Amino acid sequence: MLIPEKVILLLLLLGTFLLVSQLLPKVRALSLKRGFVAIPENRSSHTSITPSFGGVSFYIALLVFFIISFSQENGWLIGTLLFAISVIFFTGLKDDLKDISPKAKLLGQWIAICALLVHPEFRITDLHGFLGIKALPTLFSVLFSTFLYVSLINAYNLIDGIDGLASIIGIVVASAFGLSFFIIGLYFYVGLCVVIVGMLLAFLRFNLSIKRKLFMGDTGSLILGLLFGILAMRLLSVGFSTLDALGIGRSETPLLALAILSIPAFDIVRVVCIRKIHKKPFFSPDRNHLHHVLIDSGLSHAKASFLAGGINIILIGVVYAALLQYDLGTASIVLLASYLVLTLSLFIVNKGLGSKRKKVKLRRFLFKISHPTPNLSTKKQLKFNKKLKLIRIFFF
Repeated sequence: MLIPEKVILLLLLLGTFLLVSQLLPKVRALSLKRGFVAIPENRSSHTSITPSFGGVSFYIALLVFFIISFSQENGWLIGTLLFAISVIFFTGLKDDLKDISPKAKLLGQWIAICALLVHPEFRITDLHGFLGIKALPTLFSVLFSTFLYVSLINAYNLIDGIDGLASIIGIVVASAFGLSFFIIGLYFYVGLCVVIVGMLLAFLRFNLSIKRKLFMGDTGSLILGLLFGILAMRLLSVGFSTLDALGIGRSETPLLALAILSIPAFDIVRVVCIRKIHKKPFFSPDRNHLHHVLIDSGLSHAKASFLAGGINIILIGVVYAALLQYDLGTASIVLLASYLVLTLSLFIVNKGLGSKRKKVKLRRFLFKISHPTPNLSTKKQLKFNKKLKLIRIFFF
């Protein structure tokens, strides 16, 4: 008797959760023993040294899933995924061990993406009328797909700034993609989403813990960013008849994918615009990310993370309902209006006096950590005081 798909998926979820739960304490102990830890810096939301190798357990869980899923029919698919994820894993691992330059990190991402673009399921070849665009020329298809992969990988890497945020957003995103693939019958990708949810649920316990805290590091966030790019590309490449089960058309799928990825997409666009306004380089560090605004307003890491996850769920539900009840144009306006409301809300929160005081307090605390010598030179003290005075109502 065949085992129902739902039972297999439940067992896969439980198995992944237990596997990663067993791996994480060992990874944490090794990280502490070898001194592989994250140290607070001038824009950090943390004030203590923390192990940062949680992403290693993600890679192992994915390896196990690929091994048990391997068959002659999907050998090329799994080989492509394994190669791309391995390249990203070692790129993130190198960055966690010893900070590498943005160019080196982008090179690793580019190699992984090039491997994916060879496979037809992981590249956008046709937008089917979305924004009036249909079939894409090969060169533009490759360039556009590469741009989307790089943007999403780095957007997800950037939201990993407070405890729980990357995990909770990842659970929401993977659940939404997994439900979509389950409805249309792509069970390999449903299984991949279930594995992501299982390993993030296991990691969340440690990430939110006080005594056993652990970060996923760039190793974990880069892997997740690539995985969500893969899932988005696969959703965009399904056929007409398959999409009928979702109740939407091919031209509406990109908007659904954007809604699912709302928080990382919104955050990176907002931060890029802020840095452009201030004429700062794209990679210049600051505290303008969504999670910085939320915790500077007085929310704890857990509350800010769950709030962001709740916002993502609401955006997915609102956009999908608009696509079912109305048309692409109306749903697009709904999503745009939601982004505008979210931007205005963050503006109001960030300009509050309480938020400003929290930023000043955090800067003073981190300054004392980085300059423990009591006899601080007058020049350094004046320079730091000048930085505090530069804090504006809107930007930090």
